[in-house]
Amino acid sequence: MPTVLVVDDYAPNNRLLEFVLEQSGFAVIIASDGMHALSTLRDVPVDIVVTDLRMPRLNGLDLVQQLRADGQLCTLPIVMITASGRDSDATRATGLGVDAFLTRPVDSDDLVAVVRQLMTREASAEGSQLRECRRQAATRPGGGGNFMHSW
Repeated sequence: MPTVLVVDDYAPNNRLLEFVLEQSGFAVIIASDGMHALSTLRDVPVDIVVTDLRMPRLNGLDLVQQLRADGQLCTLPIVMITASGRDSDATRATGLGVDAFLTRPVDSDDLVAVVRQLMTREASAEGSQLRECRRQAATRPGGGGNFMHSW
């Protein structure tokens, strides 16, 4: 069963995402912010990260930046969700290596479809190529890269 790490500082969002993803056959681990997510990722293997953009301590963009710079975690697919519909947020997130950027309110079926598609892509040859690109990008100054998929 694929494991999804859900990162959001707002508990009701965590519970809703957990319910939707578990009903769709995913195991779900919850982290309350980016710092908690990094700590969790050091101890627990996950297949994909779904994170909020705006959080205290370590926001979603900073979390993505740290994941893409980490040799062990740089290949994780990342979905970012936010209530902000600003193009600048989406541009910055994708520039850092977010795979999908969704704006709230997010339709449950759309979220599950995005997560499934990213999981399928990661298992394919395209996923292997993306993982290699991410590894290379993570070693360059500035890290990241642009791996946007619009949904």
